[in-house]
Amino acid sequence: MALGQDSACQWRAIAVTCSDETIARAVQHELDIRQKKGFISEDTLVLTIPDPQARVGSGGATLNALLVVAEYLSQQQGFTVVNPDVLMDSRILIMHLGRNYPFSSCGRAFVNIPAQRVESQTTKPNDLLTNMDFILDVISYKLCPGSPAGVWISSTDMMLHVPDTPSIDWSGDPDAVAFAVPASEEYAKNHGMYRINKEGYVDDIMYQGGPTAMKMCRLPGGPSEGGDADHREVSLVSGVVFLSVRAADRLLSLHVSAPLDACTYMGLDSGVKPLQLSLFFDILLALCADVSEEDYIAGEPCKTYDNIHRKNSTYETSDTMMTKARSMIWKALHGLKMKAVVLPMASHHYLTDSGNEFLKLVTSCPLEGEDNRYAWNNVINTHTEGQLDTADTSIVINSIIEGSVQMAPKSVIVHSHLQGPIHLSKDSILSGISYEESKALQGSVLPPGSIIQGINLRLGSTGNPLSAKVYVVFGRMDTFQAAYLKATCSFCNSPWMVFLNRTGIDKEDIWPNNLTDYSRTLFNAKLFPVWHNRAAVGLKEVVWLLKGENDPIMLERWRSSWRLSLEEIMECIDIPLELKHRRDLFCQIGQLNTTRILKDCLSVSPVPFFKSAFIEGVAADVLTTLDKVACETSSPGVAARTLACIADVLGAMADGKGGLRSGPAGNQRWSHAFALLEAGNRLEGVQALAEERSHWLTEPDRLMRAARHYEGAAQILIRQAVMTAREFISTESCELPPRDKWIVARCPARIDVSGGWSDTPPITYENGGAVVDAAILLDGKKPIGAKVRRIEEPRLELVLGTDPETAQRVIVTKLADLADYTNPQAPGALLKAAFCCAEVVTFPSSTELKDQLTERYQGGFELMTWSDLPTGSGLGTSSILAGAIIAVLWKASGRTFDNISLIHAVLHLEQMLTTGGGWQDQVGGLNPGLNIGRSEGRLPLQVTVTPIPITEETRQTFDQHFVLVYTGKTRLARNLLQDVIRNWYGRLPQIVTNCQKLKENAEECAIAFKEGDFSKVGECMNTYWAQKKVMAPGSEPLVVRRMMDALRPHVHGQALAGAGGGGFMYILTRESGAVARVKEILAGIEGTENITVHSVSLDQTGLEVTVEDGS
Repeated sequence: MALGQDSACQWRAIAVTCSDETIARAVQHELDIRQKKGFISEDTLVLTIPDPQARVGSGGATLNALLVVAEYLSQQQGFTVVNPDVLMDSRILIMHLGRNYPFSSCGRAFVNIPAQRVESQTTKPNDLLTNMDFILDVISYKLCPGSPAGVWISSTDMMLHVPDTPSIDWSGDPDAVAFAVPASEEYAKNHGMYRINKEGYVDDIMYQGGPTAMKMCRLPGGPSEGGDADHREVSLVSGVVFLSVRAADRLLSLHVSAPLDACTYMGLDSGVKPLQLSLFFDILLALCADVSEEDYIAGEPCKTYDNIHRKNSTYETSDTMMTKARSMIWKALHGLKMKAVVLPMASHHYLTDSGNEFLKLVTSCPLEGEDNRYAWNNVINTHTEGQLDTADTSIVINSIIEGSVQMAPKSVIVHSHLQGPIHLSKDSILSGISYEESKALQGSVLPPGSIIQGINLRLGSTGNPLSAKVYVVFGRMDTFQAAYLKATCSFCNSPWMVFLNRTGIDKEDIWPNNLTDYSRTLFNAKLFPVWHNRAAVGLKEVVWLLKGENDPIMLERWRSSWRLSLEEIMECIDIPLELKHRRDLFCQIGQLNTTRILKDCLSVSPVPFFKSAFIEGVAADVLTTLDKVACETSSPGVAARTLACIADVLGAMADGKGGLRSGPAGNQRWSHAFALLEAGNRLEGVQALAEERSHWLTEPDRLMRAARHYEGAAQILIRQAVMTAREFISTESCELPPRDKWIVARCPARIDVSGGWSDTPPITYENGGAVVDAAILLDGKKPIGAKVRRIEEPRLELVLGTDPETAQRVIVTKLADLADYTNPQAPGALLKAAFCCAEVVTFPSSTELKDQLTERYQGGFELMTWSDLPTGSGLGTSSILAGAIIAVLWKASGRTFDNISLIHAVLHLEQMLTTGGGWQDQVGGLNPGLNIGRSEGRLPLQVTVTPIPITEETRQTFDQHFVLVYTGKTRLARNLLQDVIRNWYGRLPQIVTNCQKLKENAEECAIAFKEGDFSKVGECMNTYWAQKKVMAPGSEPLVVRRMMDALRPHVHGQALAGAGGGGFMYILTRESGAVARVKEILAGIEGTENITVHSVSLDQTGLEVTVEDGS
């Protein structure tokens, strides 16, 4: 229901009418939360409007709401009086909450739907979905788009399903539109119908009509005579109507005239006698073409409605008042025409007082359909600690389940905290059950069709109310208003006499003597204990009513309790407390589920809850919960994700302000906590982070800076997790090479043909990875290398580059000179870290550098590195260079090794450097040919490499058809890495799915190479490029897109190397030897002036280490 989307109506105002001010305040809070969560546009004026008097009816509430909205809009536009011009160009929605409902303590509007918004599974805040939300969605997305300005009015007493967006003809500027739904005559006999003339306008509105009325309201196209009433369809009142600005203006003008002012708060303030009006039978009836003035003013067309509804009013409206009111309405509105729009595929489901019907609507929800805005599920926002056995048609919403709970088909649990073992039989409901009270249900099997609810009550005077909780029980087949003597009258699905005989209760215990048996009903039976002067009463007494036998002690306690009837309970429901209970439970479940997501490493996104937690006001509690998880877990991977989640919470608390999430994380105030984490003291480190965090919660910019530092702290723990790869490094001692002999390593570059990003920590050790790499020669050369030689002086000479004139030389004589290797920008940082990682020197140590070098090697080392590739090439330069450096250092220090140890050593080295990084670069650049590297989703992190066997023909085809294009754009993977890790830790569904597909595509690509199927290889490359763009949006510069568009007809596949964003693009051409052709195609594209095109050949030797003479 994200009303900001293009397809949704943009409301100027949404007003919800409520029966009193207390409920209005609570509902306003609900609407405010929805607006803050983005489900209602921030530009919409959202109001809840209490009825000015009890039972002013839907018509009176509509007039009062229209007045209040017009006042607010007038004030916003600078008017000092109500100006109807504010209705011009405005779309206004008025929704009526309606009366209390025995199956939902917060009324029909807040009946929960077993679905979630799809957008709340990604980045939007999550929430529970209610019937009111769904109705608002239907009107906003399916009915209102394309309509002119005006006022929409809707009931919330029904479930309204409109599966497809109907084609509505708004031409002709209709004065009013009545939306009708096709319904069977059997269904319609209890509801209102429209009689529609041949021109498509409403002639009359009929209520609970007989056969004649059914025939008059019958829709064309069905059998006109005979047939089953279930198959003949009539035009049913849907509960939704539209008034044009002209009609709304005329209705608004009535608020100043007596007696219609009695429907508004102005009448209340003036002390006039209240007036009850029906929207349909007092207001809209005046627009009907075939209703006469005389009959309308006399109330003839609405007598059936009046007899059923107005006779139960708490006060009577005099005939004189009604006559005058209708006369004024007629004069104002008659002559306007009300168009009928029948929604052909829609369905209407009134929320009746039938438990059987309610169960059907919840367990087989008629709203479920093809709408892609919702994800339907039997279990919504629920936390389980134990075993929850659900049937296909059972529903659990917003509940905590502990122990064993078994649910039979068509059973429902909502807003409850249960402690099993509990067995819920078929067609049963548990609602609002507290943890302690649920123990009364343990070990017993509830009879089928049992409905038990816990309801918060507000008792006593408004100024000094008392709170209490009452539990009620009845059966799904019970009829609340059936007289005691009628055969259809039952309690808990059994005849009253069976119940009375079973329990020993007398009917005089539950009904006063002055009531006749015809006036005694389940609705007014004083069955449900609220207080007892000596004992606590609650669910156990209700369970006894449901299934207990004659128990003198229980009977006495029940009799001596203060009891209420369902009728009295419905009038005393503390709706604000009920709504708060639901939200409190929602937040508690969110925290419990977040803890489970983190501890069990589940691929579920907690981000929507974090955003909700801030809006709900529980962000501080969530931070405390996350601190606890980070302290208690033994896994550095779980701790790292938890710290990243704290960063997400802080980002949510910044509320879209305070700058970008990515940024520096080196403020000295956080250094103590970082040092503790670096030292492996995670408990104290997390506590120090929390202490420092407490000083950064005041302003959005400080919250965002704190979030950056938590991401920095998470990186420390990611590094520690990746460093577990050291377990798979193995070297053996050998003879030292001669002094002044160069140990030289030369390496190919690599192209990642598919699967990249799946090797990136933490993805690689949480989800596993698979990457296909090709070791390549660029223009026939190995472009990356390092060489080292032993020297006489006990020092380290680090030379960056091979050109004596431009090479940078760093001399390291003291151990302290190595300390800056954790700063990637420090001169020689990679080389310094390599000396430490390869354990050529020990750092930190109490033994000085020259002493270590003299004792171990009788001198020092001169180390030189080079790369013929530009910075940010995407060809794996830095990691491959790290592998070359470690290889020559191991060789020069008297160690033998294998490539798998070297691959893991590079992983370890890059964590020491604090640059992060995965394993695909070294897999591709240290091993010859084509390989697929893999890791499993677990720690310690272990990489395996499998060569992809290919024929000589396939190798030649590779060399002839692969081309590299340097785009001239510098690509820095670290700029993209933070966002990727953040999205992975957030477990955004599209990222989780994409990471799995990355691995699957890599496996397919490996098979395609093995089979020599280059068309399939190209397909895998194109898929891979699309997957890269999902991982890192923005990684395709405009010039690259133009290049790819131009090349597409000529290639099997193409992608940017590495993370994307720039560097090299690799192309698999359809024709062989296409370097010149590629240059020709790209020459005319704007922005390609600096590109270069290179031939590629598959390297056959991988890392080569030689001993050479030379200076």
